[in-house]
Amino acid sequence: MARAFSVAALAIAEGGANAVGAVRFTCAETELEVELVRVAGYAEGFALGAVAAPVRFGVPYTAIRGLFRRGKALCVALDPSACSPHNCFVLARFEGDLPGVPGVISPAAMEAMESAYRARLRARAASWIAPAPVGVLAAGLSPDYLASGPLGTASLALLVGLATWLALRFAARLVTWGGLPSDRLRDALVAELSRRMGFASDRLAASTPDAPAAPVFAPRPTPLGAQPGRERGGEDGFDALPLRARVLVPAALAVVGIVATMAFVQRFAAPRDLPPAERRAARGVGPTARGAAAALLSSEARERAEPSFPHCLCDRADSPLWRQGVPILSVLGSTGPDDGAGVIAPILRRDRAEDDEAAAEPGETGVEPADAGAEPADAGRDGGGRPPRPARGRYDFELAVVNNSGAPVSDFRVLLTFARRDRRDERAGITERGLFWEGALGPGRAVKWHVEAPGTEVKIEPGVTGLLDGETGVASPDAFFELTRARYRVVRIHAAMMLAWLRDPRARDALLSLLPAASGEEEKLGRIRRATADVVPCSVAVEEGRLRACLFNGGVAPLRGVTLREVAAGEGGAPRAWPIAATLPVHEGVEVTLPLEGSAAPEELEVVPQGR
Repeated sequence: MARAFSVAALAIAEGGANAVGAVRFTCAETELEVELVRVAGYAEGFALGAVAAPVRFGVPYTAIRGLFRRGKALCVALDPSACSPHNCFVLARFEGDLPGVPGVISPAAMEAMESAYRARLRARAASWIAPAPVGVLAAGLSPDYLASGPLGTASLALLVGLATWLALRFAARLVTWGGLPSDRLRDALVAELSRRMGFASDRLAASTPDAPAAPVFAPRPTPLGAQPGRERGGEDGFDALPLRARVLVPAALAVVGIVATMAFVQRFAAPRDLPPAERRAARGVGPTARGAAAALLSSEARERAEPSFPHCLCDRADSPLWRQGVPILSVLGSTGPDDGAGVIAPILRRDRAEDDEAAAEPGETGVEPADAGAEPADAGRDGGGRPPRPARGRYDFELAVVNNSGAPVSDFRVLLTFARRDRRDERAGITERGLFWEGALGPGRAVKWHVEAPGTEVKIEPGVTGLLDGETGVASPDAFFELTRARYRVVRIHAAMMLAWLRDPRARDALLSLLPAASGEEEKLGRIRRATADVVPCSVAVEEGRLRACLFNGGVAPLRGVTLREVAAGEGGAPRAWPIAATLPVHEGVEVTLPLEGSAAPEELEVVPQGR
């Protein structure tokens, strides 16, 4: 059988191919000879099975069911009835026969194809293994100005992983491309097969097989792994890419654009330090520019004149309301729904015999009416020289218990011990009342009892003691905000205090709903108001005769120039004040150390802008 044209190629595992390895195509006069030199069967999900020795068979040209290009590769599909099981080939890296020895592939060409095949396998395996570690490593080593935060870091890792995957897949394609000589042999094979099948023009049929072939029409009745309906002419462009690549390439470009935009904004649109004011003033050409330069100069001079303070942060204001800690259960007493003072006081009374004895005392002791206002020498004793009989009393109040912790408290007790004092000032007439709550009291919930008992003093002992800490946790701000709608005013005040302790912005609304303050509530509501201010002192301590505190600005604008002022505990001496020439940044504080006038530490401090 005379051979007119022969070429060897590397069959790669791609698309609908079912054979991988070295293969030779020879265009004879009546049929196409296919020689499987070193070929293994290929199918996704099945193990490879190689042929034991080279196999050669011939098929008629009418058995060619597909002949088209996919990128740099050539796809050839043969009729399964004519040859089986290796009948679908995706060919790359074309090699010619030895000069003067038709039908023989040079050992160098065979070794080159084997090396290319092994390199392709390694590149494809690396494309599935390397992207994830490389993306994580690149995201971990990237600077903050390139990608910051969880979203930026994840986007960068995804971008690097996707780029690594595409680069390795491109490398797998590149190692199987034989260069321009391979492309010329591929085009020559297409031209020869087209001529043998009767689809080539007269000009092409007259050309020699070894010459570069012009573009010809190749029949594609059954495109090998191609999408139906694809137009001709797009095989070398974007449409020639596999479906996954056509989806991933736009996604990669989108991620590249997002990260590039983030990097550009961080690099060129981030706030920068302004040039010195002297240079800006030198560029001014009019009165307006000179005035702006003067303002900048004065502002810069003020900033240079300000002392430098270390920065600090605060969780909450330093207040006597929670200086000793917040208990797990808060016990609140009141005389009724509208009483918010929280003072449990007895109702005192005297019996009729005592009233008659007290009314007869002036005549019996001989004290003249004119001396009624004077204090007698034996004051505090009755006519017989004995101490006066103490007054009797009784209690009638409402007792509420609030669970401040973040966990339910179940089956707890509250023990109340009532007593009075006798003539020797000793406790007498002891009466106990036990209150029991069965079940669970949820976080931020309250329960109330009505209590009546005789006595002039009372001791309250809750069954659950202790203070809130990191393990116990605290109820959510939403639970305390719900408690601001409670019927009893003392419970609403406690809820506002807990919102202030949590630095919840709703504490101000809760405080406004409690105004105006009733008698006995002014001090506590005032402390809540100071604890909810925009600028608060915290971490207050006295060390070696000096006052140290952190002034935290929780507002929305920087504050320049403040005064740290003592809140007077009572009437009398003037409160101490310390002016501080510092700028408090937004949501940050400065730590100050000030001389303490006097030995007593201030009970409560507040921060006010200078001039108030």
